[in-house]
Amino acid sequence: MQNALRARIASMRSRLDGQKTVTAIPAQSQLFVSPPPVCQRLTELAGVCDTDRILEPSAGTGAILRAVRQAAPSAHCDAVEQNYELADYIRKVFPDISVIHTDFLEYSPDIGYDKILMNPPFNRAIDIKHITHALTMLNPGGVLTAVCLNGPRQERALRPLADTWEALPQGTFAYTSVGTVILRISQ
Repeated sequence: MQNALRARIASMRSRLDGQKTVTAIPAQSQLFVSPPPVCQRLTELAGVCDTDRILEPSAGTGAILRAVRQAAPSAHCDAVEQNYELADYIRKVFPDISVIHTDFLEYSPDIGYDKILMNPPFNRAIDIKHITHALTMLNPGGVLTAVCLNGPRQERALRPLADTWEALPQGTFAYTSVGTVILRISQ
């Protein structure tokens, strides 16, 4: 048991080596930074392009925004982030992105989005609420890609809406081995 725990801690540390600390985040925040391969897959499935209006809800450290900027540098992007320090960090790193400091579930924009890419919190199936709320902001013909928990509630609520449902390998996210999927929903 202790050897397995030591191996898991060593694995987590190796993933984080060379990473810069942005701010201290309490565990209950449900912030699990999306690894670059996950961000790249979200952008590929969404088919982001420079003419898109794109939203990243619960943007955290802006990992998905980095992948969006690599794929579509001229796209109009908005980010929503509830944590003030993270919202401020995103503003500094991405000065051309509009950052809205609020709880995403209270966000109600005046206009819709062509693409929404997200990794919402999972606690108590709130990922379902975040994804269904985001769908209300999607323009006709738009695409939403998201990471969500690979659980029975998500299977019932979200899989019927998805045209893509890809299981991610166990341990994709640092500090957790919870099962996750990437989904895509086209309007």
